[in-house]
Amino acid sequence: MSKRGEYTANSNPSTHITQVKHGSVVKGNLLSKDSIRVDGHITGDLVSDEKIIIGGNGQIGGNLNGVDITVEGFVNGDVVAKGFLQITTEAKIYGKIFAKEISIEKGAELNGKVNVGKEVDIPEMNTTSPTRSLKSTVATGTSAEQVDKNDNYGSVAW
Repeated sequence: MSKRGEYTANSNPSTHITQVKHGSVVKGNLLSKDSIRVDGHITGDLVSDEKIIIGGNGQIGGNLNGVDITVEGFVNGDVVAKGFLQITTEAKIYGKIFAKEISIEKGAELNGKVNVGKEVDIPEMNTTSPTRSLKSTVATGTSAEQVDKNDNYGSVAW
Protein backbone atom coordinates (compact mmCIF):
# COMPACT_ATOMS: atom_id res chain seq x y z
CA MET A 1 0.00 0.00 0.00
CA SER A 2 1.50 3.32 -1.03
CA LYS A 3 -0.76 5.64 1.02
CA ARG A 4 -3.67 4.91 3.29
CA GLY A 5 -6.47 3.52 1.16
CA GLU A 6 -4.46 3.57 -2.10
CA TYR A 7 -3.27 0.35 -3.70
CA THR A 8 -0.77 -0.29 -6.47
CA ALA A 9 -0.86 -3.19 -8.94
CA ASN A 10 1.84 -4.96 -6.93
CA SER A 11 0.16 -4.71 -3.54
CA ASN A 12 -3.44 -5.42 -4.51
CA PRO A 13 -3.92 -7.39 -7.72
CA SER A 14 -7.42 -7.09 -9.08
CA THR A 15 -9.92 -9.87 -8.57
CA HIS A 16 -10.58 -9.79 -12.32
CA ILE A 17 -8.67 -12.48 -14.19
CA THR A 18 -8.67 -13.00 -17.95
CA GLN A 19 -8.75 -16.77 -18.42
CA VAL A 20 -8.03 -18.97 -21.41
CA LYS A 21 -9.37 -22.38 -20.39
CA HIS A 22 -7.98 -25.81 -21.27
CA GLY A 23 -9.08 -26.75 -24.80
CA SER A 24 -9.20 -23.12 -26.00
CA VAL A 25 -6.97 -21.92 -28.84
CA VAL A 26 -6.20 -18.22 -29.39
CA LYS A 27 -4.23 -16.76 -32.30
CA GLY A 28 -3.17 -13.17 -31.70
CA ASN A 29 -1.84 -10.94 -28.94
CA LEU A 30 -3.62 -10.64 -25.60
CA LEU A 31 -3.32 -7.39 -23.63
CA SER A 32 -5.01 -6.90 -20.26
CA LYS A 33 -4.85 -4.46 -17.36
CA ASP A 34 -5.90 -7.38 -15.14
CA SER A 35 -4.20 -10.71 -14.39
CA ILE A 36 -4.13 -13.44 -17.06
CA ARG A 37 -4.29 -17.22 -16.57
CA VAL A 38 -3.74 -19.55 -19.53
CA ASP A 39 -4.52 -23.27 -19.49
CA GLY A 40 -5.10 -23.44 -23.26
CA HIS A 41 -2.97 -22.61 -26.30
CA ILE A 42 -2.03 -19.09 -27.42
CA THR A 43 -0.03 -18.16 -30.49
CA GLY A 44 0.78 -14.55 -29.71
CA ASP A 45 2.15 -12.27 -27.02
CA LEU A 46 0.61 -11.83 -23.55
CA VAL A 47 0.92 -8.44 -21.85
CA SER A 48 -0.56 -7.74 -18.41
CA ASP A 49 -0.29 -4.87 -15.96
CA GLU A 50 -0.54 -7.51 -13.22
CA LYS A 51 0.17 -11.24 -12.90
CA ILE A 52 0.46 -13.85 -15.66
CA ILE A 53 0.02 -17.56 -14.90
CA ILE A 54 0.71 -20.24 -17.50
CA GLY A 55 -0.92 -23.37 -16.10
CA GLY A 56 0.35 -26.94 -16.51
CA ASN A 57 -1.68 -27.40 -19.72
CA GLY A 58 -0.85 -23.92 -21.02
CA GLN A 59 1.18 -23.53 -24.20
CA ILE A 60 2.38 -20.13 -25.40
CA GLY A 61 3.96 -19.43 -28.78
CA GLY A 62 4.91 -15.83 -28.04
CA ASN A 63 6.33 -13.48 -25.44
CA LEU A 64 5.13 -12.83 -21.87
CA ASN A 65 5.29 -9.40 -20.21
CA GLY A 66 3.85 -8.84 -16.73
CA VAL A 67 4.62 -7.81 -13.17
CA ASP A 68 4.74 -11.28 -11.58
CA ILE A 69 4.77 -14.39 -13.78
CA THR A 70 4.33 -18.08 -12.95
CA VAL A 71 5.14 -20.68 -15.61
CA GLU A 72 3.94 -24.25 -15.07
CA GLY A 73 3.53 -25.10 -18.78
CA PHE A 74 5.32 -24.43 -22.08
CA VAL A 75 6.56 -21.05 -23.38
CA ASN A 76 8.36 -20.57 -26.69
CA GLY A 77 9.19 -16.89 -26.38
CA ASP A 78 10.81 -14.28 -24.19
CA VAL A 79 9.63 -13.84 -20.58
CA VAL A 80 9.78 -10.34 -19.08
CA ALA A 81 8.80 -10.09 -15.40
CA LYS A 82 8.98 -6.63 -13.85
CA GLY A 83 8.80 -8.34 -10.45
CA PHE A 84 8.95 -12.03 -9.51
CA LEU A 85 9.24 -14.96 -11.95
CA GLN A 86 8.36 -18.45 -10.69
CA ILE A 87 9.29 -21.43 -12.87
CA THR A 88 7.85 -24.74 -11.64
CA THR A 89 9.06 -28.32 -12.07
CA GLU A 90 7.03 -29.05 -15.20
CA ALA A 91 7.81 -25.74 -16.96
CA LYS A 92 9.65 -25.53 -20.28
CA ILE A 93 10.85 -22.12 -21.53
CA TYR A 94 12.62 -21.51 -24.84
CA GLY A 95 13.61 -17.84 -24.95
CA LYS A 96 15.28 -14.98 -23.10
CA ILE A 97 14.32 -14.29 -19.48
CA PHE A 98 14.37 -10.89 -17.77
CA ALA A 99 13.26 -10.61 -14.14
CA LYS A 100 13.98 -8.71 -10.94
CA GLU A 101 13.62 -11.92 -8.86
CA ILE A 102 13.36 -15.59 -9.84
CA SER A 103 12.58 -19.02 -8.41
CA ILE A 104 13.35 -22.14 -10.45
CA GLU A 105 12.21 -25.55 -9.21
CA LYS A 106 14.25 -28.69 -9.82
CA GLY A 107 13.23 -30.31 -13.10
CA ALA A 108 12.29 -27.12 -14.95
CA GLU A 109 13.75 -26.74 -18.46
CA LEU A 110 15.22 -23.44 -19.70
CA ASN A 111 16.85 -22.83 -23.05
CA GLY A 112 17.95 -19.21 -23.45
CA LYS A 113 19.74 -16.32 -21.79
CA VAL A 114 18.69 -15.47 -18.22
CA ASN A 115 19.01 -11.90 -16.87
CA VAL A 116 17.98 -11.61 -13.21
CA GLY A 117 18.61 -9.02 -10.51
CA LYS A 118 17.40 -5.81 -8.94
CA GLU A 119 19.59 -3.79 -11.33
CA VAL A 120 18.58 -5.63 -14.53
CA ASP A 121 17.14 -3.36 -17.21
CA ILE A 122 13.71 -4.70 -18.12
CA PRO A 123 13.22 -4.24 -21.88
CA GLU A 124 10.06 -2.91 -23.46
CA MET A 125 8.23 -5.58 -25.39
CA ASN A 126 7.54 -5.21 -29.10
CA THR A 127 4.20 -6.97 -29.57
CA THR A 128 4.31 -6.54 -33.35
CA SER A 129 7.09 -9.11 -33.72
CA PRO A 130 6.25 -12.43 -35.39
CA THR A 131 4.94 -14.95 -32.91
CA ARG A 132 6.61 -18.24 -32.16
CA SER A 133 5.32 -21.75 -32.49
CA LEU A 134 3.55 -23.89 -29.94
CA LYS A 135 4.96 -27.00 -28.26
CA SER A 136 3.69 -29.41 -30.92
CA THR A 137 5.60 -27.59 -33.68
CA VAL A 138 8.85 -27.47 -31.68
CA ALA A 139 8.59 -31.12 -30.57
CA THR A 140 7.70 -32.54 -34.00
CA GLY A 141 10.07 -30.37 -36.03
CA THR A 142 7.26 -29.19 -38.30
CA SER A 143 8.68 -27.22 -41.22
CA ALA A 144 8.07 -23.50 -41.63
CA GLU A 145 6.07 -24.17 -44.81
CA GLN A 146 3.72 -26.51 -42.93
CA VAL A 147 3.26 -23.95 -40.15
CA ASP A 148 2.58 -21.15 -42.67
CA LYS A 149 -0.23 -23.21 -44.20
CA ASN A 150 -1.91 -23.56 -40.78
CA ASP A 151 -0.87 -20.33 -39.04
CA ASN A 152 -1.20 -16.80 -40.37
CA TYR A 153 1.05 -15.44 -37.60
CA GLY A 154 4.42 -16.87 -38.64
CA SER A 155 6.67 -19.80 -38.00
CA VAL A 156 9.24 -20.91 -35.48
CA ALA A 157 11.42 -17.96 -34.55
CA TRP A 158 14.77 -19.72 -34.63
